[in-house]
Amino acid sequence: MKKLISFFCLCLVGTTSLAQSKITEKELLGEWRMVIDIDLDEIERDLEDENWLARRIAGSVTGLVSDILKEIDIKMDFRDNGEVKIMVRAFGEREVEYAEWRITREGELEIFDNDDRRWKNRHVNFGHDDDVWLMDKGKIVQYERGSRGRLERGDVYLEKVKKDW
Repeated sequence: MKKLISFFCLCLVGTTSLAQSKITEKELLGEWRMVIDIDLDEIERDLEDENWLARRIAGSVTGLVSDILKEIDIKMDFRDNGEVKIMVRAFGEREVEYAEWRITREGELEIFDNDDRRWKNRHVNFGHDDDVWLMDKGKIVQYERGSRGRLERGDVYLEKVKKDW
């Protein structure tokens, strides 16, 4: 019986650790669409016990945020030279930025805008230096390295853009 329980525990630990996997360059190269997945309903539920004014303000703000997110389209084209072209379309305007990427020995994707002089646009910011991206069920998900190196899932992920031929 102990062996059976140990086996099931081992299987459970194995499947949870496989939820995130290393990224390979072959998987990464190409165009990806950024998705910002904020659960606005959860925010409103958290404020249900607040007074009516706080609920009204929160409802207005979450509605505004939802409308803004619908107007933003971000695509990232990962190239084999370590460059990523970032194409942003928001409110009828288009902008192209460039940054760099690398895959660590641990298979974590890092996206950064370093001090290399070849980059003309300096205001690309992908969060803290502790942010990494890992493959999770065919998507590249942003994680922040928290205390003791523990990875905490963010609200942003990338999904591969399918090309119609």
